[in-house]
Amino acid sequence: MDVLRDPTHIGMFEPQDLDILKGVFIRLTAAKSPSLDEARARSLARSIITLYRHGVRDPEQLFDVLHIPTS
Repeated sequence: MDVLRDPTHIGMFEPQDLDILKGVFIRLTAAKSPSLDEARARSLARSIITLYRHGVRDPEQLFDVLHIPTS
């Protein structure tokens, strides 16, 4: 389902969408741990959702765009 094109579902996600969003969030927070506080985690979640809503649906691409390697 395309959450952007169906006006009856604006702002809603299907279970498979949530699985993707959750998986990317978990991978990113694990990669940034332990320096990720609550405010940064919320910001990261918003970024993931924003990209997803704008058409970035591939989990690997979402991860690659938002992952900043730590030295």
